[in-house]
Amino acid sequence: MLTWAEFETAAPEIARRGRALLDRFHFVLIGTLSRAGSPRVNPVEAYVVDGHLLMNMVPQSLKALDLLRETRVHVHAPVTGKSGDPVFQLVGGADVLDDSGLRRELDDLFWQLIEWRPAPDSHYFEIRAERAAYVSYDDDGQTAIRWHAGGREQHSYRRGI
Repeated sequence: MLTWAEFETAAPEIARRGRALLDRFHFVLIGTLSRAGSPRVNPVEAYVVDGHLLMNMVPQSLKALDLLRETRVHVHAPVTGKSGDPVFQLVGGADVLDDSGLRRELDDLFWQLIEWRPAPDSHYFEIRAERAAYVSYDDDGQTAIRWHAGGREQHSYRRGI
């Protein structure tokens, strides 16, 4: 699985377009697996910091506990309406972020944006990419760009969507 910087090299068009949505909304929906194995979907703030896609979660939140137990994660940029907004999805793993420098940079970013700092026992994760997609719409159909680790970006167009 790839860091964000490695993902940018492997799938530059998806990464560029996905990054624009991340920077615009500052949050994503993540899918995790509960202890019972059922899916759980929650909003999380997500930021690219020095080539790493990072997230911070409230101490002992269910989504954080899910990722500590099972690292598989599905990241989905928000869709804000039926107006044909693009969709960015990334599937991969969530590694516990032990790098104190990156944690500090993320904390500083929170302070710059909302004058808030996470609790010292918050959970920090780095999301690594295994596959991704960016889908957009026009009056006639759907354009999709898909990628999986070890492959190249694949473009497709479907009419009548």
